[in-house]
Amino acid sequence: MKCPECDSSSVAVILWGYPDMDAIKEKLDKKEITLGGCCITDNDPKWECNKCNNRWGHRVDDELDSDNTNSFDFNQGYNLDEVYD
Repeated sequence: MKCPECDSSSVAVILWGYPDMDAIKEKLDKKEITLGGCCITDNDPKWECNKCNNRWGHRVDDELDSDNTNSFDFNQGYNLDEVYD
């Protein structure tokens, strides 16, 4: 995976919602993942470049990360479409 803006291969997966910070601390420290925030929309990016901070791709609701856990917590995250209904 390379950044489409700067061609860097230092790319992190963006986690959305409220992750278990103890479970992801090591990956955060290694910049393998980054936090996207608690507000979840239909247009959230999936990847972030660690060099230029470009964000791209599309998060998929049922997608699993490398630990086979959801990328975000559906029970605690906020879907803006629901908040503003």
